[in-house]
Amino acid sequence: MATKATTVKKSAPKKKAAPKKASAAKAAAKKTAAKKEQLVTGIKTVDSDPISKGAKTMTKTAEKTADKAKDFTADLRDRAGDVLEKGKKFAADGYEFQKANVEAMIEAGKIGAKGAQDLGKTNLEYAKSNFGEVQTAVKEITAVKSPTDFVKLQGEYAKKSVEIAMNQTSKNTEAMVKLMSDMFQPISNRMAATTDLFKKAA
Repeated sequence: MATKATTVKKSAPKKKAAPKKASAAKAAAKKTAAKKEQLVTGIKTVDSDPISKGAKTMTKTAEKTADKAKDFTADLRDRAGDVLEKGKKFAADGYEFQKANVEAMIEAGKIGAKGAQDLGKTNLEYAKSNFGEVQTAVKEITAVKSPTDFVKLQGEYAKKSVEIAMNQTSKNTEAMVKLMSDMFQPISNRMAATTDLFKKAA
């Protein structure tokens, strides 16, 4: 009986797997490096993009504006504090100032009252003196026996009365002018103080 010859196929020798893996790793590394390069290039592109530049500029501007606003607010707060302190001092000075004004008005009133009283006394003395002169004149005129003496005496008394009246009027005018000046003096002092106060406040 014929026997079949068994042919044994010899398989080809296996290639080493290690070099294949190494080339795959290299390829993967190249891919990763390429992706990184694309990413870096993309970031650079985004950085150089006008929108990104605009955003950066706006951010910087906003930061500068915020800093300026802080400085402005701090300066404003300091100035407001100064104004408040000046306002408090001005209010305190204003109270004393108004008090002094009232005192000046009272002083002017006192001077006016005393001056009017003195003027009244002087005019009363003048009236008494004038009344005495009139009584004397009436007695002398009624004692006259001739019309010529009567006219002469009446003319003398009329002239004397006019002179006395003019003299008294002149004295009254001088007294009134002096009284007004004396009365106005305390008020004038307060006006000068007012001017100084407003100069200091400014």
